[in-house]
Amino acid sequence: MKNMLRSTLFFMILILLGSCTKETNSMTENDPNPQIGAIPTIELMEVVPTTAQQYTDSIAFTIQYQDGDGDLGNDDPDIPSIKLIDNRDPDLLIFDYHLSPRAPEGSELAIQGELTIVLPNSILIDDSNQSETTTFSISITDRAGNQSNLVETEPITIIQ
Repeated sequence: MKNMLRSTLFFMILILLGSCTKETNSMTENDPNPQIGAIPTIELMEVVPTTAQQYTDSIAFTIQYQDGDGDLGNDDPDIPSIKLIDNRDPDLLIFDYHLSPRAPEGSELAIQGELTIVLPNSILIDDSNQSETTTFSISITDRAGNQSNLVETEPITIIQ
């Protein structure tokens, strides 16, 4: 009987030890969410329309964003966070957009979402052309000054 009690106790201890697991915390002090980095990343989801009439048609760019520390956007409307570049003349045709904060300032939480940037209208650079084709590049800068990756659209045609 004593041996049977010892064997039972031994197996119970083995079962208890086998069911214990070590809990780990995947968050670090410098990067609140290691799966999503502190530098923002964006992905182009959609651009409509792909043919736009100058002076008339708006072009909408939908992007997905991720930021591991949640510091996208700014309360000050004079501080732009989004840069949209018309690649026909990337030094001249730069459009800056304000982005309101995506998370409360001072918080450090991973954020992700989708937003649409609207270019109200476009123009032909050379008036003698009936149409021009261009691509646009988009990036986002967070409050810490980290710039996201640069995404580029498929060709968009601007017509007279």
